Amino acid sequence: MQWQLLDAIGPFFRGNGQRRVNWSKIPFDQLAVDGPERRKQWDRIAADLTRLANEARRFGFNALTLDDVAHLAPHPWHGDELNARLVVFREEFTALIRMLHQLGLAVFLTTDAIPLSAGVLTASGGRRGVLDNWFRAILTDVLDLLPEVRGIIVRIGESDGHDVIAMT
Repeated sequence: MQWQLLDAIGPFFRGNGQRRVNWSKIPFDQLAVDGPERRKQWDRIAADLTRLANEARRFGFNALTLDDVAHLAPHPWHGDELNARLVVFREEFTALIRMLHQLGLAVFLTTDAIPLSAGVLTASGGRRGVLDNWFRAILTDVLDLLPEVRGIIVRIGESDGHDVIAMT
């Protein structure tokens, strides 16, 4: 099958009041994870994503990409606070991905080459073999949870370089 992919992260930016926006990644720090705003925001994202999906199909797209594996993979190394946010993202994205699948679109997830948190760096000691095993584990976890995901798109580097760190 030939994929006609569309990056579908636009619905996650509605209401983003920041002056400078990195349009290459969902602004996860601005997504509600509790309180009354959570349901309102995520329902709006689902409605916007449904509209985007229907328009994408009308224009010949058969697959959408969404950010990203790291935000769907709670892990003990992240710590309680980050994991609490990741659990919410995982729950909300599971519903969105299943909705897109039901609308007849394949879903691909993006990931950085090896997504890192401070907790992962500390627990792994930055050792490449440990990081490789951790990365494999979170990929397996997400793909096992979401069989609707057709594949992973690996981002290697960022053109703006604001969140890129060198590993030794």
